[in-house]
Amino acid sequence: MNQIPAELIHRAIDSLESIANSLSTLAEETKTNKELKQTLISNVDMLQESIEKMKEDPFGLDGN
Repeated sequence: MNQIPAELIHRAIDSLESIANSLSTLAEETKTNKELKQTLISNVDMLQESIEKMKEDPFGLDGN
């Protein structure tokens, strides 16, 4: 029966840990990017609403 050298096993474990860390970082960055995109969309929507209100009542005399 062939035995796998201990150093090869340790290197494989280190590689798998590195891959796991990279995937975790990627997942966190993806989540952050999604949250930033949602914030950006919300801000653009509010900006569009403000522009529409200014078009309708440029001097703010309407009181709304």
